Amino acid sequence: MALSDNLKTANIARLESTLRSAVNAYWSVLMPEGATGQIHIEYQSDTDGALEFIKIWESTVWGVWNLICEFWIYPRWSHATGIRFGKNFQSVSFARALELVVGSMKTTLSPPNYHGLIQSFPPTAAEQTEAREVVNESITLSGTAPLTSPIAA
Repeated sequence: MALSDNLKTANIARLESTLRSAVNAYWSVLMPEGATGQIHIEYQSDTDGALEFIKIWESTVWGVWNLICEFWIYPRWSHATGIRFGKNFQSVSFARALELVVGSMKTTLSPPNYHGLIQSFPPTAAEQTEAREVVNESITLSGTAPLTSPIAA
C-alpha cells in the first residue's frame, strides 16, 4: 500500500472516529428519551476529497430512518451551507459542537467522491465519557473558539 493510501486510510479512520464521538457525546440529545435504536452517520467527499456533507439519521423502529440533521460544508445549487435539522429535532448545542468538530477536520482529506456510512449503537457510560473527551480535545486542538462550556457528563 502506498504512503498516500495509508494517509487516506488514516484520515478516514480519524474522520469516522471523530464523527462517532460527536454523536455518542450527544446521544441523549439525539435519540428520543427512553428509546433504544441506532444512529447512522452518512458522509461524502467531493471530487477533491474534501468533506462535502454529513447526514445523521436515527432509527427506533426497525427499517424506519428519520433525519436528525444534515450539514452541508459547501454550497451547491440545491442547498446552502450549514446545518439543518429534520422534523422533530433541534439542538443548538449539538449543532455548535458539530460545526466546531467539522471545522477541526478541514485538513482531513478522504479519497475523492468517497461515500461513508457509520453505524452507532447506544454508547455505554464509559464510551460517552470518552466521546466527550474526544470532542472537547478536537475542538481545543483545532484552534477554533472553544465551546462556552465544555460538554459535561
